[in-house]
Amino acid sequence: MTAALAHADELLAIDDPLEAEHWASTILGMSYKLPAPFEAREELERSFGPRLVRRAEGMRTATGLAALCALAGVTGDEFGARQAASRIAARGVPRPRWADVVGSPDYLDGYTVADPFGDQIGYYLTFAYPGHGPHVLMALYDENLGGIIKDAFVAELRPNSDPRTLLEADPDVAIEGVDPAAAAARIRSAVEIGDLFVDNDWTDDFRHTRALLLARMRILPQTEFGEPAEPLDDESRERLIDEFLAATRMQRRTATLHILDQCLIARCDFGDGDPLRWSPTVVELFMLDYLPRKANLGKSEITALPRVLTAWVRFCLAKRGLDERFIVETEKAVADFTQEFRKSMADPTTFGPAKAMFQALQADGVDITDQDAVDAWVKAFDARPDEERFRILGPPDEL
Repeated sequence: MTAALAHADELLAIDDPLEAEHWASTILGMSYKLPAPFEAREELERSFGPRLVRRAEGMRTATGLAALCALAGVTGDEFGARQAASRIAARGVPRPRWADVVGSPDYLDGYTVADPFGDQIGYYLTFAYPGHGPHVLMALYDENLGGIIKDAFVAELRPNSDPRTLLEADPDVAIEGVDPAAAAARIRSAVEIGDLFVDNDWTDDFRHTRALLLARMRILPQTEFGEPAEPLDDESRERLIDEFLAATRMQRRTATLHILDQCLIARCDFGDGDPLRWSPTVVELFMLDYLPRKANLGKSEITALPRVLTAWVRFCLAKRGLDERFIVETEKAVADFTQEFRKSMADPTTFGPAKAMFQALQADGVDITDQDAVDAWVKAFDARPDEERFRILGPPDEL
């Protein structure tokens, strides 16, 4: 706590409330998803804010009060910073110049920037404090990482400068205006989803900006984020497969159908629900993560998968209306990852627990359609020594 507040006296010299918010958000980000044992990390994230408030109030100085006002600007009443600041001020300690406005800028405008594949959406939201120039807050939503906010930053806008002008010059992005309530709901939901992950590819800028980002979402109009659409039902999936087979004149072979089923399961049940959304990144995740971890493919299916998947992504992206160059780029990804895919499918260390157990059942000659036989095998398996079970399913931290 002492280190976190070591430079808080800098808050006494500033005039811009945005600087105070950025200081507080950066300090709070120090405790987010640190590389530490799970329980210790959970405890740190839970206690860091309240402990920081207690330490700042205990200073009973203008520096401590400034720290509390900055923390209140990005956390509201979550950690009690606002009440603690009032108690210090009641003692006659002078408040910083920006204390009355911190945390309440005016919303000016917003828009989204999306890549052609729909992998990522950047939310650009502009705010301004009275008497200060506008600043832009960017939050990057990443669908392929589980629907999280991966990156975020805040930056002051120079006079006569608008990043939208530069972005509009890029023909490969789609820019749209955004409803502030819908943007806030989407961003809040995505941050909450990210908080559930033990680890992910968050940037350091996101960690430092997370508290400020959530503070801005609280001052925007509030609405609930809509429930995701129900996954495609079996009948709709079958119709899509029939349309694909007719369009490509591909024969209705067992291996082909199993591969197509895996494509649909991966996108509809484990992805964002859109069976047509494929990209080079989605292809990589499908071939090198999803299939090795979850899918049981025979030799003929492993051999046929690159050919079937290449035809499938062309069908899907053409149906979505993407330009030919994006379709070719995605087809190339299939070819680029084929060799590594085949190696991964043969590597037991890549298997998920469910797949590993399924293959162990098969290796022991258990009829997986006989529930009594499966139950008896599982009971016997649970009685095996830990070392033997971990050899099949992986160590406990992978379960």
